[in-house]
Amino acid sequence: MPPRQCTHGVTLVEVMVAIVVLSIGMLGIAGLQAATMKYKINTWARSSASTLLSELSERVRINPDAAGSSFAEPGVNTESKYIIDATWAAQQSDALKPVTPDCETAICTPSQRAAHDLQVWRQRVRNNLPQGAALISGNRQIGLTVTMMWFDKELIDSEAQDRAAASVCSGGKKGMAQKTCVCSDEEKGMAQQTCCPSEAAAPDGVRCARFSFIP
Repeated sequence: MPPRQCTHGVTLVEVMVAIVVLSIGMLGIAGLQAATMKYKINTWARSSASTLLSELSERVRINPDAAGSSFAEPGVNTESKYIIDATWAAQQSDALKPVTPDCETAICTPSQRAAHDLQVWRQRVRNNLPQGAALISGNRQIGLTVTMMWFDKELIDSEAQDRAAASVCSGGKKGMAQKTCVCSDEEKGMAQQTCCPSEAAAPDGVRCARFSFIP
């Protein structure tokens, strides 16, 4: 008779411990994926905002006469046609119907070209950013300030466990007949670049990215 060999199995306790450890690991992986998706969406939105800014700046530089007075015209104060000052809610309800004439195929005046440019550009903002909207202020003399806004469902107040309020710029002043954001001493750097102008009336959950350029 061959000698008997002892057979060792796995106890129920060991199996349960292994399942618990595996479950914790899987939960960690799921949380990491959720956080990655959150930051991926915001990175994608900011990348789209940079592309949209580049497109707008090119449109304005092609049609500079509609962008208001320039620094080469001292004492002249002409309002820019490249202005968007509607609130977030007003822009969300705007159907953005095509304007006439279509300056892609017809000859247009500088004002008509500006109206066409803004309508096309606003539609692209809406298509490329979640519930996208934008504000534009300024002119060629002081530069154009562009604020792009989008809704971020992941923007949560950790204490209230609800949507966080949009970061609002601390103040504003009249300049060249246009509103420009004036930030406090504490509101510099990234805070200045991500605050939402008060005239936008941005609701909770909205993020903003602010840029400026001189045509």
